[in-house]
Amino acid sequence: MRLPSLHPELAPLLALGAATGVGQAVLLREGMAALGGSEVAWGAVLAVWLAGMGAGSWLGCRRARPASARVLPAASLALVGVGVVLLRAAPLLTGAAAGETGSAWGAAWVWLLAVLPAALTAGWAFPALVAGVDETAPGRAYALESVGAVAGGAAFTFLLAGFGSAGAVLCGTALTLGAVARRGWRVATAVVLLGGAVAAAGPVGDALTRAGWAWSRRPGEPGRWRETAQQRLEASGTAPVAIYADGRLAATWPDPWRAAPRAHLAMLLHPDPRRVLLVGASADGSVATLLAHRPDSIEVVDEDRAATEFLRDALGAGFARSLDDPRVLLRHGDPIRLVRGAHRYDLVLLLDADPATLRQARTRSAEFFAAAAASLAPGGVLVVRVGVGDTFLGGVGGRLLATVHASVRTAFPAVAAVPGDEVLLVAAHDRAAIVLDPVELARRWTSRGIVDPAFPPELLGALLDPVRATTLAGVLADADEPPSTAARPRAVPLAAALVEVRGSPSLVRAVAALGSVAPKALGGALVLAVAGLLASTLARRAAGVEIAAVVGFCSMGWWLLLLAAWQATVGAVYSEIGALSACFMAGIAGGAAAARRRHPGPRSLAVVMVGGVGLSLGIAAGLPAGAVPPLLLLAGGLTGAAFPAVAAMAGGAAARRAGVAFAADEIGAAVSAAVVGVVALPALGARPTAIGLGFLAAAAAATLAVARERRR
Repeated sequence: MRLPSLHPELAPLLALGAATGVGQAVLLREGMAALGGSEVAWGAVLAVWLAGMGAGSWLGCRRARPASARVLPAASLALVGVGVVLLRAAPLLTGAAAGETGSAWGAAWVWLLAVLPAALTAGWAFPALVAGVDETAPGRAYALESVGAVAGGAAFTFLLAGFGSAGAVLCGTALTLGAVARRGWRVATAVVLLGGAVAAAGPVGDALTRAGWAWSRRPGEPGRWRETAQQRLEASGTAPVAIYADGRLAATWPDPWRAAPRAHLAMLLHPDPRRVLLVGASADGSVATLLAHRPDSIEVVDEDRAATEFLRDALGAGFARSLDDPRVLLRHGDPIRLVRGAHRYDLVLLLDADPATLRQARTRSAEFFAAAAASLAPGGVLVVRVGVGDTFLGGVGGRLLATVHASVRTAFPAVAAVPGDEVLLVAAHDRAAIVLDPVELARRWTSRGIVDPAFPPELLGALLDPVRATTLAGVLADADEPPSTAARPRAVPLAAALVEVRGSPSLVRAVAALGSVAPKALGGALVLAVAGLLASTLARRAAGVEIAAVVGFCSMGWWLLLLAAWQATVGAVYSEIGALSACFMAGIAGGAAAARRRHPGPRSLAVVMVGGVGLSLGIAAGLPAGAVPPLLLLAGGLTGAAFPAVAAMAGGAAARRAGVAFAADEIGAAVSAAVVGVVALPALGARPTAIGLGFLAAAAAATLAVARERRR
């Protein structure tokens, strides 16, 4: 790809792309933290951001001026900083209870104020920066903006994320201002501004953390904080130390009255647990409790290496002592990859969080339980925590427990349930390996010679109440919930309903009904969209704006589906998100740059949409992990190649054509972020969603063919 290195609008367009890359990444991370890591934030932030970009571009193609637009990328990032403050202050602004994490539903107006101004500003700049460029400007401008977005996203992932959100905004603004300075002063300006931003990042980040702590009305004083590659971690400065991960209380330390009894009971469920695998609960002191049972080894899985380092610093030597025990092996990485390559374990403990997010659902899928089953030694036992109490199982909580139970049953013929405030599912290959008799477990306790005031053996009778256990077993036997899989994570809407919309019964019911209502609703919406496309063509001969919106919708849908495919076949996308997004944006840049030389029009656009049909069907067919990066490149290439054609169909001057096409593309992508990311993927799964995208792309190709025939 050959870019015009001396073009006067090169630097501002690259700066705009970089600003949108950094700004979108910052707001996505802040949105995730505001919702406790929930991917609802991806749909919410992306939908508002892309809609704002589209609306800004639509307005900017009529009113913006090139001279003022040069400073708009930096202004957009400054507004991102304001958005960060608003998201941190959301608990205070919405009147949330002390320590309560907010929800997208209860704070929609805060999300709009936090995201929309920055997006409108960035969108406003795009058509203005195209003004005055030659007739191939829309394709060239789209390519340049995409190259800048690749650079901005990569810079955030590999350089700026470690400074925290405040530091990333400051550094990104400094670099953006340097890029649009006078040519002779660009490097010097950028260096000076960047130096000041780096110096200010630490103090500003500390002040923002303390303010966010106060706005959330958390008890105690804030202590350490850190933004890792995967989450934001905060710790109180007084004992017992409270650890918050992405805004939610993850653990307290020490926690002898909750964590210790659960860990002791789990270890007693195996007669002689020599080799133990622990996923989750590494921050609450459970490792020290497990060691009291004298295992030969405990492998502790934590995806985030930086989180372990943070816990050592925040909790001190007393906590670190258990992790430094020679019997403890810390394993950092994705649990799916680690379990698939694991040795034989006597006991596998899944004590991590409920699957309220796609990330958390990876350890509650049928595929993961199959891998865990293969990793067990003869007589081995799996213990799965479900954060649902057995005292009320008639609502969403009961369905969540039944779904996880059904998922475990796909890999284990024998499954039992231990009642309590948090139900424990106990699974094995042989029913004889599951022992829930309090007398036998007390005998195991005595034989191991353990003394712990937090867990007297008499407590076993209450924990294993036979009446409650029999009632719970009957409820699970009568349940008819399907399992949760990587392709269709049915547990996510149920767990999210308990977390995200708690306190709103109507929303709980709506989320719970998503699986049954969504297929009909989405199918009807797809039929209406196709009918609208064909009707617009018959009425006006061309449907450039509508086709641009379809391209944006399909583009975002492909991106989300391919990220989901990577997550299902390889593991978490969080450590690779920068590289995967770079593949997609590089494809956009290459496709737009190549297509602008080929006299774009309806015929070439129809070919692109046919390619989209093939891509959608390929995704629906199932993908090996190695196919995801090249298909992301292909998806981006199709998106970029379509842009010059839809811009040409818009008509008018270059700036207007670029603005209208860009606006329609972004609005279509915004709708897709909400529909595909929040509804279709969790409710329908990847394959039906991909088929739906293919159908929409085929309708667009047919629309273009009809329009071409009408012109003859």
